Amino acid sequence: MKLISFFEIVGELKTLKRTGWVKNNVPNPESVADHSFRTAVMAMVLAPKIGANVEKSIKIALIHDIGEAKVGDLIKFEGKSFLPDANEKIQKEKLAVQEIMEMIDGKEYLELFNEYVENKTKEAQFVKQVDKLERALQAYEYEKKTSIKLQDFFESTDVLVKEPILREILDEIEKLRK
Repeated sequence: MKLISFFEIVGELKTLKRTGWVKNNVPNPESVADHSFRTAVMAMVLAPKIGANVEKSIKIALIHDIGEAKVGDLIKFEGKSFLPDANEKIQKEKLAVQEIMEMIDGKEYLELFNEYVENKTKEAQFVKQVDKLERALQAYEYEKKTSIKLQDFFESTDVLVKEPILREILDEIEKLRK
């Protein structure tokens, strides 16, 4: 049954550790599923504050990294700049998401993923920023628990988060770091 195969593939995200944390030697780093879950909860709570469609924002947040179940957590951003193979990463993920969504006739989800990648709508732009804000919050939590400094994560988030309410939260996280 294709549904079981689909759920198994999605389940891979529960054990796939996030590359940025692994590269920085964070002990017991979060999984992609951990990240996607909190991103979705943040989107659910914050979308009404900016007038974004809540359901659409949650769906985008839940699927924004789903392709990583097939291609892994490939990073495209380091410090303040995109890596040379950022477009290749996006193309690999798009193909992976297409394959995954074909298993469930997930045309709507594929369209939402493409909307996210192309940054087309208010919800896509919002979730992209929430994704980065969640990462900064996670970096702050890791800094509190370890002696590891994760400044690059804050610098890249600072460049990408523009929405005023998200900016306010990021500024508060920065204050807490000091």
